[in-house]
Amino acid sequence: MTNHLITLMLLLPFVGAIIQAFVPNPTGSASRHGRSRWVALASSLLSGIAGVVLITSMQAETADMQAIESFPWIGSFAISYEMGVDGLNALLVLLISIVFPILIGYEWNQKLAPRGMHGLFLLLQSSLFGAVCAQDLFLQFFFWSFTAVPVYFLIAIWGGEGRETAAFRALVASSIGNALLFAALVLVYYSVDPHTFLLKDLGGGKLAGKTFEVFGREWSVSAVAFALIGAGLALRIPIWPLHGWFTQVAEEAPPSVLVAFSAAVIPAATHVFVRLGYSLFPETLVSTSTWVMTVGASSLLIGGICAVAQKNLRTLFAFICLGQIGFILLGIGSLSPAGVMGAVYHQFVVGLGLAGFGLLIGLLSDRAGDVTFLGKGEKSAFGGVAIQAPTLAIVGGIVVGSILGFPGSGGFIGNALVMIGSYAAHPVTVLLAGASLLLAAYYLFTMYRFVFLGKPGPDSERFTDLSLRERAFMLPLAAGLVAFGLYPKPLLGLVRPTILTLLSMVK
Repeated sequence: MTNHLITLMLLLPFVGAIIQAFVPNPTGSASRHGRSRWVALASSLLSGIAGVVLITSMQAETADMQAIESFPWIGSFAISYEMGVDGLNALLVLLISIVFPILIGYEWNQKLAPRGMHGLFLLLQSSLFGAVCAQDLFLQFFFWSFTAVPVYFLIAIWGGEGRETAAFRALVASSIGNALLFAALVLVYYSVDPHTFLLKDLGGGKLAGKTFEVFGREWSVSAVAFALIGAGLALRIPIWPLHGWFTQVAEEAPPSVLVAFSAAVIPAATHVFVRLGYSLFPETLVSTSTWVMTVGASSLLIGGICAVAQKNLRTLFAFICLGQIGFILLGIGSLSPAGVMGAVYHQFVVGLGLAGFGLLIGLLSDRAGDVTFLGKGEKSAFGGVAIQAPTLAIVGGIVVGSILGFPGSGGFIGNALVMIGSYAAHPVTVLLAGASLLLAAYYLFTMYRFVFLGKPGPDSERFTDLSLRERAFMLPLAAGLVAFGLYPKPLLGLVRPTILTLLSMVK
């Protein structure tokens, strides 16, 4: 059924970015950016509301694409504007709808070129909606490759002292990744007759047995295209052993940009991998599932080991991201209903959890001017923050608990489903996942103890609790992590039918 709401959701942030760039603001320092920031927030929020309405209007227990917008785009090359929402991308639409209005609210008082920052956030929101909803490979690549542009400028302009190097390294990794992904899409396009980029026309095993010849040797289209897509997406997000550039980004990017990347771009990348892998290359995915789980387990364990040694909240955040991606890959490679459902659900809840943790870093940095929670002599650089800022400490505890997978939090549901689904495929990976959770309990509780508990530090009196504006975005975020952990049934009901359909094609 045609649904124009999906295009409205996509276009509102883009239009808002243009309007807020030119809308005149009143004179005077107090209201110098008043109108433009309200336009930015309104467009992002209205787009998010459209996304929430789209998800809540979906019918549960059906695997069909429920919201579709389709018309020819570049007809001579069979390229279409085809957008859709089903159980596989519904939670990501909800995640993006929640995260970006929060980011604009966090940067409400940005002094350095706020129009530029808000406009780039809006462009990133539009492109991510397009990347997760596109059902045409060319259209999906168009939106996905564009996400690298706002991220580059957000780091290069508003980052720390080493921002130019960090932004350049991120852009190089993104450019190489996008090139590999595009090569795979061209290969797929020319492997079927008639040529098409539509996912619905490429699925169902149409690429099975297809080959092409290079240097006098025949190669499998599925195997080569799957490898190119996997490598191209791996370069865009922190996956071991290709994660080196991300640690520098974590050190230099503003907290809001770090949140946008970790809580939205990373889940979108894993979604693209699931969508293409299960729809186009089921046989190759089965034969390489062990490798997918191995990379996931390695990222999970190495991320945990490296996180233990960190004394800085930013680098700790980087290795937490590495570990959480490992959990998602474990579920994807398990090829089991529980595992893949856990991976899709974990994309959503880990996005919310990382958003909360990244904003927590920003709030602590704004108050203390530093993010080093453990200084020389194993003494806390913070200490006793809970006394001065109890609401901040409670929100921080909920966020940490969700990332850890504490019962009653959203992270628990995702972790549990992934581990249940992975055990049948590779029991060893469950043991590694359990060991990583023990490491996570150590470094997360250590961080929380040094920052919020213990004896107040010499500068603890400078800490103020959450302001009204900060409560407006931190409290709903924390409440969502609890709500989605206590009652995940509605969201899992949307995901389950689509996952079962994809697995039926694989097996």
